[in-house]
Amino acid sequence: MSAELICHKIWLFMAMDDSENAMDVRIRKVHHIATDIISVELESAASGVLPSFSAGAHVDVHVSDGIVRQYSLCNDPSESSHYRLAILKDANSRGGSRAVHETFREGMSLKIGRPRNNFELIEDGGRTILVAGGIGITPLLSMAHRLQTLGADFDFHLCVRTLDRAPFVDEIAATPFASRFRLHVDDGPAEQHFLPERDLALGLSQTRVYVCGPKGFMDFAVSGARRAGCPDERLHTESFSGGDVTGGNSFTVVASRSGRTLTVPDDKSIAAVLEENGISVELSCEQGICGTCLTKVLRGQPEHRDSFQTPAEKLTNDRIAICCSRSLSDEIVLEI
Repeated sequence: MSAELICHKIWLFMAMDDSENAMDVRIRKVHHIATDIISVELESAASGVLPSFSAGAHVDVHVSDGIVRQYSLCNDPSESSHYRLAILKDANSRGGSRAVHETFREGMSLKIGRPRNNFELIEDGGRTILVAGGIGITPLLSMAHRLQTLGADFDFHLCVRTLDRAPFVDEIAATPFASRFRLHVDDGPAEQHFLPERDLALGLSQTRVYVCGPKGFMDFAVSGARRAGCPDERLHTESFSGGDVTGGNSFTVVASRSGRTLTVPDDKSIAAVLEENGISVELSCEQGICGTCLTKVLRGQPEHRDSFQTPAEKLTNDRIAICCSRSLSDEIVLEI
């Protein structure tokens, strides 16, 4: 789920193993909806109603012992009987999506966190364009449902490599917003390919554009939206690729509580160096998406690479995502 996010967060929910945040749910349905993508429907294990969520929200899913992953809620936010996730089996999975595909079965119980939203739909009554790349459709589908409920003016684009990798197409065809939906397939006819300068060109200065998907697609769609005239303040993005931990100069990290001073080389994260030296840290996504590893900065200037904090929060430089972010100063002192 990440890049320039509009985010309204409650810091109480940052600790995903907090018992007050965790909820017991049961898997009520699992089925394949596209190549390497499954839909997982969750219901409350204790009652018939789940906490409400806003369009674009996600939940932390306790996939197995020690593995917590973030997945967007893709159903209509007006539905309270269940949550629905759509999960791509990533060829480079570090254990999360692979475990979901191999172990999640109907009737299975698991824990999830309460919904959080780092990619919130701004309901200002204006026109909206939703642009998804593959599995990036998940938060945008919930937005489409919400926009339809509001009677808003919007367009919805899904871009995929091949038709078999297009999730929810049949379902969307049966919705009231089917006429607003456009499917773009890379190996299909050239005239239906997604062209930002053409497909996003109408009135972008007064339109909000939401883009979600893998990094390569995001770079393509975002640069195209800017060329088409979309100002940055009306361009909202969430990437399903995490922050890059490598690159940049080496630096020194001081763990103030532990009294340790360590060197972070250019090919390792702060978290990796701390753990290698026996300093325990809280980690979950390890991609700068979830916020679990945010650590207080006592001195130094972070180079923020996470997509959890808002731009305003990053400007304060008082917290750093140690799983991916680095330091612009030669030394950074952390409260850990």
